[in-house]
Amino acid sequence: MFSTLRTRFGIPGVISVIALVFAMLGGAYAASGGSGGKETASAKAKKGPRGLKGATGPAGPQGPAGPQGPAGAKGENGANGSAGPTGATGATGATGATGATGATGATGFSGFTAFLPSGKTETGAWATGWGAVSFGTGTHTYVPLSFAIPLEEAPELTFVWLTYGDGSFEGLTPGEEEEVLEEGAEHGCPGFEEGVPLADPGNLCIYAYSVDMKPWGTGIPTTIRSPSEPPQIYTGAGVIPAGGPVEKIGTGKTGTVLNLQCNNAPSCHGRGVWAVTAE
Repeated sequence: MFSTLRTRFGIPGVISVIALVFAMLGGAYAASGGSGGKETASAKAKKGPRGLKGATGPAGPQGPAGPQGPAGAKGENGANGSAGPTGATGATGATGATGATGATGATGFSGFTAFLPSGKTETGAWATGWGAVSFGTGTHTYVPLSFAIPLEEAPELTFVWLTYGDGSFEGLTPGEEEEVLEEGAEHGCPGFEEGVPLADPGNLCIYAYSVDMKPWGTGIPTTIRSPSEPPQIYTGAGVIPAGGPVEKIGTGKTGTVLNLQCNNAPSCHGRGVWAVTAE
C-alpha cells in the first residue's frame, strides 16, 4: 500500500497524507474528551510523533547577480623573460656606383715644404744694373739667384743666351733665336710656354737678354760658341753660393750666383728669366 501511495503521490505527498491522518485522529480524540480534563491537558501537552523528513525540493531559479565587488590590489611585476636568440646577419647590399671626379680647383700658393717636390717647377726673374767689378781678366758683375724652395739635389746649370753679348747691341734674328732655343732644348731648357720659362727635371735654365755681357767663370767648363755665331749655349757657368755643398759645378740646392763678364766696361747691364725643376 505504501508503495502504491508513493508511486501515486510521491514521497512528499505520502508524508502529507500521514500528517493529515494524525491530525484527524488527534482532533477526534480531543472532541471525545479523552479520560477527563487532566488527561486532556496531558494530551495537549504531549507532542505527537515526528514524521519522516521529506525529500529536498528542486532548486529554485537563480537569483539576480549581486553588485560588483571592489578591485583587488595590484599584483607584483613578473620577472623579465630571457633574451631571445640573435637573428641571422642580413646579406650585404650591393656597392653603389663611384661618383664622378670633381673639377680640378685653381692652383694655390705653395705651402711650406722642406724641398721642391719632384717634377715641380720654380720660376723667377733676374737683372743687373750699371756698374761692375774689375778683375785681372776683365770686368765682371755678380747676380745672385735664390730658390724660394730648396731642392734635394743641385740642378745642372745651362744658359740660353738670346743675344750676342759682345757690346755690339745687335740682337739675334728670328731664325737665329729659334736655333738657340732648339739647342737649349737639347740641354734640358725647352724654352717658353705662353711666356713662362721652362726647365726639364734636374735643370736650372737661365734665359738671358743682354747686349754687353756674357757668362764667365774661371775653371768652369762651358760650350760657349763664338760671340758672333749662334747658338749661344753655356753650361756649368756660375758660382756656388758660399757654404753650399759642391754637388754640381756652378749650382747649389738653394740657388747660384751668376758670374757675368762685361764687354762694355765700366758700364754693362743684363736681364732675363729662369726656371728650375726638381729631379
